[in-house]
Amino acid sequence: MDDAGRHPDGTRTMNATTNTPGRRLPRSSRTRPLLALCAGLAMAVSMQGCVVGTLIGGMAESYRKDSTKTVKPETDVLKGKSFAVLVSTDRSIEEMAPGVTAMLIARITDRLADATSDAETTGFVPASMIIQYTYDHPGWRAKTNEDLAKDLGGVQRLIFVELTEFRTKEPGNQYLYDGVCAGTVSVAEADSKLADYYTFEKSILVKFPDETGRRPDELPETAVRTELVRRFVDRATWPFITHEEPYYPKY
Repeated sequence: MDDAGRHPDGTRTMNATTNTPGRRLPRSSRTRPLLALCAGLAMAVSMQGCVVGTLIGGMAESYRKDSTKTVKPETDVLKGKSFAVLVSTDRSIEEMAPGVTAMLIARITDRLADATSDAETTGFVPASMIIQYTYDHPGWRAKTNEDLAKDLGGVQRLIFVELTEFRTKEPGNQYLYDGVCAGTVSVAEADSKLADYYTFEKSILVKFPDETGRRPDELPETAVRTELVRRFVDRATWPFITHEEPYYPKY
């Protein structure tokens, strides 16, 4: 074959792609279709991965909305110790929600004294004795923590709960609920040299109902009070025990 692509018999070789005598396509032209195919496949795989990732993410989000997570205690200040719960409230709060003080003392004491919890307390003063003590000693708040502990049988930890706000209705509007329960929980180590100082303190604010615009003809006020107390007790005791919380808590 000569330089013109002629065979000895006078015929010439034809390129099947271009029908051009004796020419070959450049290497880049021949590989371009293959690269395009590979790019298309890569894009398809990538898009499929995005769809699968979105689906898995959506399933995980749905799971979180309806599930809880285990939360460990914030402090072990009660571990291996005896305790007493004292609750102080303003008189106006007790008038608006009669019995709320006694209810908080009883429920918080029961929760922390529960042998199945990991608060691991060794003893407690029953709620009935605390209620009677505070009734008989209206000036108990002025006592030192050391003296309070002695009066209550020598307990090692004093848990103080101060309720600073409690309401069920929207201020100035008696026709709509806007429940709020706020306060603090504090712990004093009555058996230490720093008995009059708090070694743990936490602010609490819970609300109910979760939706706005709820009216008394839809929900009894007693139900609002009960739920506010329940939520406050949860928040007041959770720092001391392992518990379950929603991934997206309402309070």
